[in-house]
Amino acid sequence: MTAGQIRSLWGRVLTDGEELPPARVSIAEGRIVAIEPAARALPGDLVVDTGWIAPGLIDLQVNGAAGVDLTSSSDIAAVARTLAAHGVTAFCPTVVSSPCSLILDRLATYGPRAIGGGATSLGAHIEGPFLDPVHRGVHDPAVLRDASHDEIEAWLQAGQPAIVTLAPERPGGLSAIAQLVEAGVVVSLGHAGADADQAQAGINAGARMGTHLFNGMSPLHHRQPGLVGALLASDAVVGLIADGVHVHPLVIDLVVRRAGVRRVALVSDALAAASAPPGESVLGEQRVISEGHVVRRADGTLAGSAMLLDACLRNVRAWLPDVPPAEVVQMTTGTPAALLGCARKGRVVVGGDADLVILDAAFNVQLTLIGGETVA
Repeated sequence: MTAGQIRSLWGRVLTDGEELPPARVSIAEGRIVAIEPAARALPGDLVVDTGWIAPGLIDLQVNGAAGVDLTSSSDIAAVARTLAAHGVTAFCPTVVSSPCSLILDRLATYGPRAIGGGATSLGAHIEGPFLDPVHRGVHDPAVLRDASHDEIEAWLQAGQPAIVTLAPERPGGLSAIAQLVEAGVVVSLGHAGADADQAQAGINAGARMGTHLFNGMSPLHHRQPGLVGALLASDAVVGLIADGVHVHPLVIDLVVRRAGVRRVALVSDALAAASAPPGESVLGEQRVISEGHVVRRADGTLAGSAMLLDACLRNVRAWLPDVPPAEVVQMTTGTPAALLGCARKGRVVVGGDADLVILDAAFNVQLTLIGGETVA
């Protein structure tokens, strides 16, 4: 079927946290033009008789995949194609703490744009370098620095990031939040040693997200709630890495029960090792080692995941069997789209982008459409 022709799919639809009865979804020129209840398929429909039609997955934190590290390399197309094969139709290419010159170069390359045959870039996620050295995790301490108004202004001129992760308690942190928020950037709090008051100050300054909750921050304590407690007590969206290593499944259950699916965004935190054989790879200037599931530095420090978002989705579906399928999918579609203000993505809705994924009953990806075109 050529581009621009109406294409129709028939089956059950997951969108906005709800499951619709069987319906025909019609597509033209890359958009959804009709969603009509239909008891049966018509000739020409792509029939989804087991499983669901769902919005394409959206990953807010992708450091790399298929052997490509998005900090040290700018080969975004290879990563985008790999993500599409796993049901991800849009993502934020993520750059870890680096010299300003490298960040400026990646911002210019990773701006919002379609990538032929692959997932769409929604703009860069700059994770660092305005982080707490004690909670830096795998980030290189040599490039960590205090937030600077001039550096952020240079970022905004080079290519506005979609998300910036920073520590609110560090010098210049609150001013940086205000500057970024005024420019329309989503600020996420992470890799921080902030106490509850400092974290709440960051949220009050405009931060709307927490980066990989629990990882890179002080543990939650009933007398010292810290950043974890402040985020959970707020309206902020929290990112969760659902690989079974970064956060225990019971804790993911607790967070989803407390925050709800419209405040939880599942993220992969995938590194170059994702969709690549186990062994050594890079993250920025550092060598890291993949076990095939998670990635660590040689000293054992967690560096990220070798798992892509579709596998995280399947994990949460298995761990939270009482949560309806549509609500589980919401955490990888509508919630991240709403955070970034992407009204045409993350939902199956008339007028929305025809970025869709076909999932079987076990949440395996069967087909990925971007703009109505089959890409995987």
